[in-house]
Amino acid sequence: MTTLFTGPIRRRWDNYRQRPFARMVQLFIARIFHGGGAADSESLDLSVGLFLSLLALPGGFVSILLFNKYGSLLQWMQGTTDVDPYAIAVPDEYFFIVLSVVVTGVVAVWRWDSIFPDRRDYLNLVPLPISTRTIFFANLVAMLFLVGLLAVDVNAASSILFPLVVGATQNTFFFFVKFAAVHAISVMLASIFTFFAVLSVLGLLMAVLPHSVFRRVSVYARALVVISLVTLLSTSFAASAELQPLAQSPHSWARFLPSAWFLGLCQLLRGRADPALAALGRLALPALGSVIVAAILVYAVGYRRYFVRNAEMTETTPIRARPTLPRLRTVLDRLVLRTPVQRGCFHFVWKTLLRSEPHRLVLAGIGGLGMVLAAQALQRAFESQSDVNRALSADALSVPLILIFCIVTGLRVAFEIPVELRSNWIFRLMLDAGNHECEPMARKVILIFALPWVVLIAFPLYAYFAGWIVGLLHTALIVTWCILLTNAVLVRFRKLPFTCAFPLFEQHSIVTLLGWAMAFLAFAIVTPEFESWALLEPIRMIGFIPLASVAWYVPRRIRQNTMEIERQLIFEEVPTRAVEVLHIGD
Repeated sequence: MTTLFTGPIRRRWDNYRQRPFARMVQLFIARIFHGGGAADSESLDLSVGLFLSLLALPGGFVSILLFNKYGSLLQWMQGTTDVDPYAIAVPDEYFFIVLSVVVTGVVAVWRWDSIFPDRRDYLNLVPLPISTRTIFFANLVAMLFLVGLLAVDVNAASSILFPLVVGATQNTFFFFVKFAAVHAISVMLASIFTFFAVLSVLGLLMAVLPHSVFRRVSVYARALVVISLVTLLSTSFAASAELQPLAQSPHSWARFLPSAWFLGLCQLLRGRADPALAALGRLALPALGSVIVAAILVYAVGYRRYFVRNAEMTETTPIRARPTLPRLRTVLDRLVLRTPVQRGCFHFVWKTLLRSEPHRLVLAGIGGLGMVLAAQALQRAFESQSDVNRALSADALSVPLILIFCIVTGLRVAFEIPVELRSNWIFRLMLDAGNHECEPMARKVILIFALPWVVLIAFPLYAYFAGWIVGLLHTALIVTWCILLTNAVLVRFRKLPFTCAFPLFEQHSIVTLLGWAMAFLAFAIVTPEFESWALLEPIRMIGFIPLASVAWYVPRRIRQNTMEIERQLIFEEVPTRAVEVLHIGD
């Protein structure tokens, strides 16, 4: 009986899917998810299911961590029996709005190149009997589909789990439904706003600037957007505190944040907004409508300039000659890079980091996070009321350690992003798989990027504010910890950076991320606390020697116990098989 009713609908849908417009919509949707064009063919190509699961993971994970805050047992132990869930949920509500904004914005920046049709699309579609207007609207529909999918997927987990957590102490199901509906509307509208805001900024640059200028400027614009989003996430707790007494400080900087507008909209829909927050909430919908109109307009102009005029553009853009530093290169080749393999691979890695846009975006994002965390630590150091020298406080001492950690981990992550896998045949042909020079070369790249500024900047500053003994000891600790961290992150590293396929997403990847978080706590939080105490009597710094010895011995022992076959150079990640078949009977 069900087939009798659904059969005609399914046949009509299948027929519609075969029409040119529907086929092009499917083409552009697949292009957005899997990349398009030769330049993007080696980008991170996750399956759609895994991609959507990863986007929904942060909201669900944060929601689960809030169980203790809203649990009735914890409230009873604290002696609070009459709790207003709406009031205590405001800071968390704001954090979820910011999280939605950041995740959606990062995806928009990441998939920016795949949203607009490129030269390959032009060459394949224009000869067909399809008008450019139809192609334009098909790509527009695909883009709107992506916006809706992101808005739902990024906030799906938090829209269910967070209301469940908040309503755990409530006796009515209506509370959960009402809270979940308002929360979902607020965070999804924030996601849509962010996507179109990023599209408006980058689309405006595309519409105004010449093509050659836009190609250079867009890299820095995208990096600036990523840094801004990371800054917003890192300052969400400070902004939330600023929004609480907004009525007493109407000129607070927090009122300029779009995330504050959507928090005001959320409180308006709940009927819990004070006059100041209500005024911000009334800005949300007009701002959303304005940014959508602006994004569609700049998209239309950019489509006209770049897609319709693709035939007039050259396929490649000339690369400007960059001034080189022959003396620095000569010094590195003579003193640091001892073998021809290290010299050739080092300069390849160096030029890739300076020229490749995906790698610069990764470094900009992680570096921006490090700068924000370092700025917060420096602010706490200046605001400290302690009688101890502020330069000796744990917050002040943590600044270079935070930056070092982000530089080292950022470079380690960037090493996993391939540039052009189809061109790695030259390395496969020339490099000896049994010659273990990739790890020493990668170590030298990281140390050259990280250590010089420590010696040239950190030592003079700490020596000036705390004395040359403290400056010397702190600089020595930073250099030692940087070397030990580099050795740790390069354990069993047997690739030439940028020439190997992306590592497989394995079940222990979440554990790896948690390990990185614990490493950051030990490296940039615990170490400065102990150092701040030790520098009061510099002889106490001897206590770091056993810790450094253990941190040096463990990676060294792991390398010694690694089998020879696991140390050979690789160019692709092969999953470990539970059973190996010898195929003797074949």
